[in-house]
Amino acid sequence: MIRPGIAVAIVLAAAPAVADPALPPAVQGVGVDDHVGARIPLDLPFTEVGTRRARLGDYFGDGKPVLMVLAYLRCKMLCSLVLQATVDAVRAMPLELGRDYRLITVSIDPDEEAAAAAQRRAELLARIGRPDQPERWTYLVGAERPIRALADRLGFRYRWDPGTEQFAHPAVMFVLAPDGTIARYFQGIAPSPDAIATALRGAASGAISGPNSDDGIADRVLSCFRFDPAARAHRALIDRYLRIGGSLIVLAVASAVAGLLAWERRRRRRP
Repeated sequence: MIRPGIAVAIVLAAAPAVADPALPPAVQGVGVDDHVGARIPLDLPFTEVGTRRARLGDYFGDGKPVLMVLAYLRCKMLCSLVLQATVDAVRAMPLELGRDYRLITVSIDPDEEAAAAAQRRAELLARIGRPDQPERWTYLVGAERPIRALADRLGFRYRWDPGTEQFAHPAVMFVLAPDGTIARYFQGIAPSPDAIATALRGAASGAISGPNSDDGIADRVLSCFRFDPAARAHRALIDRYLRIGGSLIVLAVASAVAGLLAWERRRRRRP
């Protein structure tokens, strides 16, 4: 169960993992590495929710490019925003999902239950106007090892924060060529549907490109997690304001008492 906390989004540079003492431990090393041109391992085992066990390669090799998102069900903040951005892109692009490209979500949570994931997929399908068509949106769950292997090849750096029982992770979409080659990264929560469509068309013919320089945050990635104010750096600031507030309350009470005493003395002196 997630402990109470203050939900925040932190902007991190998408650079090689380095220790930054200014960042909370939960997001140390979180970000995206550019692996454009690398090919993801297609022999990794996963389970497609509601259907069967499969290899990642079962969803490649048919000439269709792939739009891939790494997320997880228990994340109610950043993952929800990324998946909604995916929904918006699917609805806005002039490409037909399932015919022109394939859409795959892979859960980064090895404890994610297939039934709950199937329900989330049904909700997403309804948002894109394709209810009762699960083949339109592939949702994969798996064990820790294949998830990590896929994330590492994609350059998707995430980590588990035991203090909040959540994953700190970046916000990014991946465009992959039909053979599994990484063709394009789209970072952030509002990528251009037109740019995604262009990247998918290019990936279909094997073209690859660099980072998304057209969204204004090419070198940045959002990482979402929860702060526990009792254990994080915000505690000092919170304590400071509590002390100030307490002092003001004491001062107000003392002033009220002094005023009452003065009034009582004046009342007694009257004839």
